[in-house]
Amino acid sequence: MADGPVKTESVEVKKRRLRVALRHARQEAKLTQQASADQLVWSTSKIVRIEQGTVPVTPTDVRAMLHLYGVTDESRVAELVELAKDAREDRGWSTFSDVLAAAGIELFGYESSAKVIYKYEPSVIPGLFQTLDYARALLKALGNSEEQIERRLEARVQRQRLLDMPDHPELNFILGEAAISRPVGGPDVMREQIAHLQDLSKLEGISVGLLPFSAGAHRGMGSAFTVLQFDDPFLPDLLYLENAERESISRDEFGEIKKYLELFVDLQSMASGSASLDDHIRRILRDQFGGIDSAG
Repeated sequence: MADGPVKTESVEVKKRRLRVALRHARQEAKLTQQASADQLVWSTSKIVRIEQGTVPVTPTDVRAMLHLYGVTDESRVAELVELAKDAREDRGWSTFSDVLAAAGIELFGYESSAKVIYKYEPSVIPGLFQTLDYARALLKALGNSEEQIERRLEARVQRQRLLDMPDHPELNFILGEAAISRPVGGPDVMREQIAHLQDLSKLEGISVGLLPFSAGAHRGMGSAFTVLQFDDPFLPDLLYLENAERESISRDEFGEIKKYLELFVDLQSMASGSASLDDHIRRILRDQFGGIDSAG
């Protein structure tokens, strides 16, 4: 099976593959952006914006660019033209731009095409693993209106379909003890949420570690972070950072991403793995929730 393109691709991934392929084709033809624009009778800024992904590109423009760049493989031309069609017809996660930040939209758009997702979340249950009741209680506590809550829940349900994919990314998650011990929505909501987390941790391709308070001080006590890695050579690693104030995406910055991957390994060495997760959960339930036992 071929890597990358065989996976179900979001519109965000299709857009990136297209613009990277067009840039590589131009470079292979040894043409500058200005020279390409001159021969196509376009402005140089149009070429720049297409390669940066800040403007949509039409199938007609793709054909014109590939012809100029000497790409004659009909199957390759057809593939890139189809990517341009799909990218223009599908708005993808941008349909939730009324409630999601740009960085979150970009992250969600790339998740399903990742090979591996590394996630550290010190404070709350990660969105991919949240039950609806937990998510609703959390969103309400964060000050969202009822309309915003419903829209965000709709996005969560759509995002969690990733877990049903037979070839879903390998998920390596580390949760801080606060994520499980914080009583979001009350005991009944937490019992259901914790049982759901336990069930997910037993599934193939999903690893959930718990970083207990007893581990002491460490470098990951600040913000949550996520790293996506891909098989597709046109999709470099992606780093998503999140805190109470802002979200951000970094890409093509290997040194920065490497630093967070090394931090993840350090945190993993301090955390208990999925095998002992149940023991820690029983202790947390006893200490934090007065002996409530999970449904798992």
